Amino acid sequence: MPTSKHDLLNRLFHHHSKELLAFAGWRVGDCAAEDLVQETYLRFLQHPEPASISNPRAYLYKVAANLGFDHHRKESVRGKYTTETDEAEPDELISPLPGPEALMEGELLLRNCLAALKTLPEIYRHVFLLNRIDGLTHLEIADALKLPRRTVERYCAKALAHCFTHTMRNQA
Repeated sequence: MPTSKHDLLNRLFHHHSKELLAFAGWRVGDCAAEDLVQETYLRFLQHPEPASISNPRAYLYKVAANLGFDHHRKESVRGKYTTETDEAEPDELISPLPGPEALMEGELLLRNCLAALKTLPEIYRHVFLLNRIDGLTHLEIADALKLPRRTVERYCAKALAHCFTHTMRNQA
């Protein structure tokens, strides 16, 4: 009989590691089998009295089977809440949020556009905001304000050109 926990582990590993690896491969696939076997032996080492286990081989198989069930359960849950893109390396992921430079640039551009809009006649500004902010079409604006559609188009174009010119002047 082995004299220590490590001697018992070495004997079990020597005699059963290959068959346990094949069993784990059958349960969870070859990619995860080695990790499962390693965790099985780790659990064996964590047992308070491994020498008291009457059938250590059966114990290892039972632990491996339970770990296999846990593995499948985790994979099932992970599959519900992840997509293929979630499995990319964190360093390879691109944030959908703009960086600090882009935020500052956007804020400056917005300030310049708002300043430019303040210098426009009220009707131009009103038509432009209805179109760009509220999302109304030229025809909807024309109907609401009782203006010809072509006039609404012209007001929007002039307001946009004015904002662009004002912004370019301020950036230079």
